[in-house]
Amino acid sequence: MTDEDAAQAVRAAVATLNEAMAAAARRSIAVELRTTAHQTAEGVERIVAEARLFKRL
Repeated sequence: MTDEDAAQAVRAAVATLNEAMAAAARRSIAVELRTTAHQTAEGVERIVAEARLFKRL
């Protein structure tokens, strides 16, 4: 995978996430994203996103 391929994959993933969050908002579902960073055994930093969903009543 080239740098350009990796960049395109990240852009596509962010666009998909934005669409999903917009769909949730239209259904009165609040989304809270929390990120944490972890280091792999090879010493590479890995970012993990956790979603918490809340239904607005």
